Amino acid sequence: MLHIAQIFSYGILNGALYGLVALGLSLIYGVMNLLMVAHGALIMLAAYTTFWAFFYTRIDPFLFLFIVTPLFFIIGWILFKILYQWLMKYPEGEKIRNSLLISFGLLLIFSNLAILFWTADERAVTTLYTGKVIQLWGVRLPLIGIGGLLLAIIVIIALHLFLTKTYFGKAIRAVSLDHEAAILMGINVNKVCLVAFSIGFALAAIPGVLTSLHVFNPAISFDLTNKALIVLILAGFGSIKGVLLGGILLGAIEAAGVYLVGTPYREVFGLILFVIILMFRPQGLAGKKV
Repeated sequence: MLHIAQIFSYGILNGALYGLVALGLSLIYGVMNLLMVAHGALIMLAAYTTFWAFFYTRIDPFLFLFIVTPLFFIIGWILFKILYQWLMKYPEGEKIRNSLLISFGLLLIFSNLAILFWTADERAVTTLYTGKVIQLWGVRLPLIGIGGLLLAIIVIIALHLFLTKTYFGKAIRAVSLDHEAAILMGINVNKVCLVAFSIGFALAAIPGVLTSLHVFNPAISFDLTNKALIVLILAGFGSIKGVLLGGILLGAIEAAGVYLVGTPYREVFGLILFVIILMFRPQGLAGKKV
């Protein structure tokens, strides 16, 4: 029984990271209907940025959140101006299709640039708390995983408060519900989309910092993108409050796969859950029926 609890505890902690991975993607799609499949590559780049910053400074990786997050906000601002702003004038179907092509191109570019500059070797940031655990009722919980879970809760609550309590956050929600109505209400939709897209990029930096504390390489871009898309389906596209639930559910299902058939097949269980949700609740667990 203790062995089962141990496996599922790791699944839940991994699931919190999955929720963070999907958070920025959920915001971008929810506001602009842009499918940013390069999101995993952004997280990978944030992980490499953190790794090399730690290599040269030896400052705790969690402190780099205050540097990497604003940096990726600026990168998102620039890329939206160059690559995505012109898509806003197109109908929804064409917008999604073109954004998918652009972001897939970015995914390939970022992944190959990472291999060019940093090789395909696996890397990880090693700190004083790497490998350290605490025991709770006999279950060993890694400190990095607990830190990731707490960070996920804090970030999601902060984003929820921003979207529900601030004027600009309410403007973002208004645009996500109805672009035309938001324009009629005097909201600068282009500015809102620009800021929301940049926030989505900044949110990719947070799981990137956490990823740097685990073993990673450029190939992780595709895996993280897959995780984010599965969590988005589980939570419901554009559902901020559902991403943590979706991430933890995915982590728990993968843990069940590890227990039942072993680690090599854990991804299969996540994909099975993905298909089941699409069949029986396509709006997601936290989404609403249309």
